[in-house]
Amino acid sequence: MIEQFHFLRPVWLLALLPLMAIIWHGFNSRHQSRSWQAVVDAQLLPHLLGDNRQSRGSSLWLIVGIAASLAIIALAGPVWDKLPQPTFRQQSALVIALDLSRSMDAGDIRPSRLTRARLKIADILSLRDEGQTALVSYAADAFVVTPLTEDSATINAILPALSTELMPSKGSNAAGALTQSYALFENSGVTEGDILVLSDGFDDSELTAMLALIQENLQYRVSVLGIGTESGGPIPITNGGFLKDQQGAIVVASLMQENLRKIARSGGGRFELISADDTDINSLLSAMTSSFENDSVESDLQADVWRELGPWLVLLLLPLVAILFRRGVVLVLPLLLLPMPPEANALGWNDLWRNQNQRGMEAFDQEKYGAASELFNLNEWKGSSAFRAGNYEQALKDWQGLDSERAHYNRGNALAKLQQYEAAIDAYSKALELNPQHADAAHNKKLIEDLLQQQQQQKQQGEQSDQQNQDQQQQQESEESSRQGDDQQNQSEQQSESDLSDEQQSDQQKEGEQQSTEQQGEEGGSEQQQLAQAEELAKREQQMSDQAAEQWLRKIPDDPGGLLRRKFLYQYRQRGDQSKAQNPW
Repeated sequence: MIEQFHFLRPVWLLALLPLMAIIWHGFNSRHQSRSWQAVVDAQLLPHLLGDNRQSRGSSLWLIVGIAASLAIIALAGPVWDKLPQPTFRQQSALVIALDLSRSMDAGDIRPSRLTRARLKIADILSLRDEGQTALVSYAADAFVVTPLTEDSATINAILPALSTELMPSKGSNAAGALTQSYALFENSGVTEGDILVLSDGFDDSELTAMLALIQENLQYRVSVLGIGTESGGPIPITNGGFLKDQQGAIVVASLMQENLRKIARSGGGRFELISADDTDINSLLSAMTSSFENDSVESDLQADVWRELGPWLVLLLLPLVAILFRRGVVLVLPLLLLPMPPEANALGWNDLWRNQNQRGMEAFDQEKYGAASELFNLNEWKGSSAFRAGNYEQALKDWQGLDSERAHYNRGNALAKLQQYEAAIDAYSKALELNPQHADAAHNKKLIEDLLQQQQQQKQQGEQSDQQNQDQQQQQESEESSRQGDDQQNQSEQQSESDLSDEQQSDQQKEGEQQSTEQQGEEGGSEQQQLAQAEELAKREQQMSDQAAEQWLRKIPDDPGGLLRRKFLYQYRQRGDQSKAQNPW
């Protein structure tokens, strides 16, 4: 009991400080009449009034102090006994089907239909506190981006990489997206769920196929969020200009609102047009959560609910309040029970319309990666923004503690940029352990391993060249020493044959010493020159190594959509030949 004793609201205990000051002041004040003090001498005043008044005042302040202290302790909420309280979680499941056909690049709503659709998905994920969510993308064929999961951060991290260029074939096949969604429900054992389609429309052939699928799976509700306007807009292409049809006319993709409404009506869901605020997604989510109010199961987690014992202290206040009531002091006690003022929060203009992650995504799309890193409250997005901004050390800090194939792959890229190659290889290896099919991680790991091997070879070549220089230097020194010995021998023979005088021998000796000094100076100069050449060679080799490393690092792709592109292409080829849509947009 002593170990678990604590206060639920310990801030109330701060009220004891001013209470002690008030009680101390009350004990030390002399409760005497000011009118008698004006006419009676101070020495005679105690004898005139007596001490009963002062003792009664002291006892009154003592009772007030005890009662107020008990009230403050009761408000602080003393507890030591925990109550078992099971928690429940919702079993609702939602599959989001995102249209990635080329018409989603139209700019009739700024900046584009696809960008606004990604923002809406981010809002939906932030508003869904419970339940499982999956993401399916489709064009001429449909692919599962993420299966049903409670980890919304994974879907949030993939959203910026979704583009129409990821799809291996062009067209629109919303019926395939429904088929993939139903398969996700069945594989996860979900008997009831919602499908939310974000699209700009379906043609008549798609509508017929979707209606047939919906009639076969009525236990799953289908809602639609229309992206675009009825007036429509042209579809931009990467090399400039706009998409044209076979007749050479510019394609204007308009919103097929009537077909979208038919799908939502047949699927038992709701249809909403995209709006600038959250009214569209609030309406869709309210319909989804209403059907799952009673669909909840007991969770393994337990909530901390304590048995509060503060109200029992109020019983001790009753006799004290009865005493103070006769003195009229009880009227002051309600002032102690006034609620504390709420904390004030500054509200900016942008906060009225977008949350923090939305503003971060907007800054990310505008390539303001530094600002995006400060705005995001999700570590994976913060790390991606810091990586794009070139702050690789901060990216590593943001990704620290994340144990997923994407996190290890991103850490490997950041470590490679910091030239910590051994650590980068370890990060790529961890990503491959979680997903051996991670082609980008295997590719980058091979690049770094080749780079290290090349550096090792350059280092060995440098050591061999240094050894050759030392051998050449030693050989030159031995040749010079042998040549000096021959010169000295010739000089001695000439001296013995010519019978020179003492003065001449002295002159020749001085000349020999001078020649020896000059030769030593030349030898010292040659050694310094060789050392300078060796240093220059080492600098050039280091520059070549750095340039080679930079070239290898440039080959490392930092496109987060590369893995999805390879995955979609692999699945598309595995499925065989697919029927092409009538319109490739």
